Amino acid sequence: MPRLPPSPDLDWSADGAPRAAAFDDVYFSKLGGLAESEAVFLAGCGLPDLWKCKDCFAVCELGFGTGLNVLAAWSAWKKTRLPHAQLHISTIEAFPLARTDAARALSQFPEVSALSERLLARWPVRAYAPQRLCFPDDGFTLTIFTGATETVLPGIVGQFDAWFLDGFAPARNPGMWGPAVFAEMARLSAPGARAATFTVAGDVRRRLEAAGFSVEKKPGFGAKRERLEAVFVERGPSGPLEPSAGLKARAPYPYAACHPKRVAVIGAGIAGASVAQALTRRGLETVVLEAGRALGAGASGNPAGLVMPRLDRGGGPLAEMFLAAYLHAVATYDAMGADVFAAVGVEQQAEEGREAEALADLLADPPLPEDWLRALSASTALHSRAGVVRPLKAIEAMLRGAQLIDETPVRTLEPDADGWILRAQDGRAVLKADAVVLACGAALAQFEPASFLPITLSRGQIEWGAGAAPAHAITRGSYVAPFDGGVLFGATFENEPGPVWDEAYPSAQARAENLDALTKLAPEIATSIDPASLQSRASYRATTPDRAPIAGLLPDAPAWLEQYEPLSRGAPIDANASPPAHAGIYVIGGLGARGLTLAPLLGERIASEMCGDIMPLSKNSLDAIHPARFLHRALKRR
Repeated sequence: MPRLPPSPDLDWSADGAPRAAAFDDVYFSKLGGLAESEAVFLAGCGLPDLWKCKDCFAVCELGFGTGLNVLAAWSAWKKTRLPHAQLHISTIEAFPLARTDAARALSQFPEVSALSERLLARWPVRAYAPQRLCFPDDGFTLTIFTGATETVLPGIVGQFDAWFLDGFAPARNPGMWGPAVFAEMARLSAPGARAATFTVAGDVRRRLEAAGFSVEKKPGFGAKRERLEAVFVERGPSGPLEPSAGLKARAPYPYAACHPKRVAVIGAGIAGASVAQALTRRGLETVVLEAGRALGAGASGNPAGLVMPRLDRGGGPLAEMFLAAYLHAVATYDAMGADVFAAVGVEQQAEEGREAEALADLLADPPLPEDWLRALSASTALHSRAGVVRPLKAIEAMLRGAQLIDETPVRTLEPDADGWILRAQDGRAVLKADAVVLACGAALAQFEPASFLPITLSRGQIEWGAGAAPAHAITRGSYVAPFDGGVLFGATFENEPGPVWDEAYPSAQARAENLDALTKLAPEIATSIDPASLQSRASYRATTPDRAPIAGLLPDAPAWLEQYEPLSRGAPIDANASPPAHAGIYVIGGLGARGLTLAPLLGERIASEMCGDIMPLSKNSLDAIHPARFLHRALKRR
């Protein structure tokens, strides 16, 4: 399968309505697409009345298309929502439209033109990666999953209150209306969930009923005589078993919402700040505790850093996560303005051998469209939207709305009846919170519940000063980037023998290594450097053995290993019991040298689980970065 999602082949009618040639079907009614969305999907699901009494409401749409149904729901939400309420719409699209085509189609609906402009300004990138768009002023979040419905739905984690079934007609698009899709709908439906669709095909009615929905025919819209409304009553005989049911040969990882009112985030680096931003956007009281005297005591204190993708040619869960994180990071920093992020582009030069072969393969079948990734040569790629971010300015922006308490090291976490007490080294209680997020980088494993995590440290040093700035950043092992009218370059990788909590200091040897690497990477820039102008900074990166980050609910390691010990003998385990975990403690760490790229999405991932929202990544990707993965591997090694 190509790495880039297919674009639809569109035919345009005289009145500007698009038709998908491959399915011989229209995206919306010629008689009034917006009115059809309101009548078939909103009214068919009992909206807006159904969400008026809810603090959070989740909709899943099968068939994003032009985004018209999303705009109809968004418009109704703005008019009827409570001030603190949140609407989450997840939508799936196998053939994503280009922004220009969507704009042409949506231009017919001036009633929602203001919202159309906002959606089009954030239009999802054509890529196989979930993309979450947040509109906090409206309490509205949109997540776009790209791929075939029958492929995407099994990976979604969460529960929905309503379903918009708006794929092309069942006779023309049978995959989206197959039995497995309705079984997944049952798995993902909250009690009493509503569903609506334009079709009354017999197979659709029967499959909805088999999945546990009661179904009624209703008067149709326009030329369509009838439509369907359905209510989820109970899981039918064809519905899937719960993930925890029965005997399994693989231990489940713990996932749990705690619905807190006050959250303590330990660490004010880019990881902690990203979590704080995601929490405050949801209206939660967020207290960020920082051991240092100022922001950015660790690697996040560098004056600048690169945001660029890690693209994996083989695909898989981690490839999805890294690609989604890159797209989310660019969107996040770009929204903060030019003083935070400069999309100068990053030229990626591959070393000869395997690295060059891998990059050439990616460029021959790219996972991103040409305006994001293009070949400069067989072994050189330009990431046009990548660039340079100023971490401290980004952190300051992310922490707006949160309470920051600096010079407050936390050493232990003590469970309380309804939360956690955070204590200092001398045992003094610092704060009580409903939930805690450990986002303290190199200091993560000092907390006993997290001591099983195999965090390793590497010392890195960068340099910056006067020199001939390149038009865009360049990387090949080391990197150089334009910064403050000069250049910033580095960075060294020096492994540390064990945990180091003290500040890292620059060294002359590390500077010499950086200058030597710059000479090999960009000799003309190296000769332009004014040595007297150079400044240095060193810090510690926290990494993991598999070079993937850690994000998720913290398992209770001794209890987890005891409960799933049969796996070490090749025996199945009873997965009905919940995986042991420290309720209300979440961890984000091990971001390594990609913290600026990974943190914004992983912060959203932590907040989503904590609040019981739809997760922004597929289940396989979530498992690939879950802290319990190290316990699972330890069992397999026994």
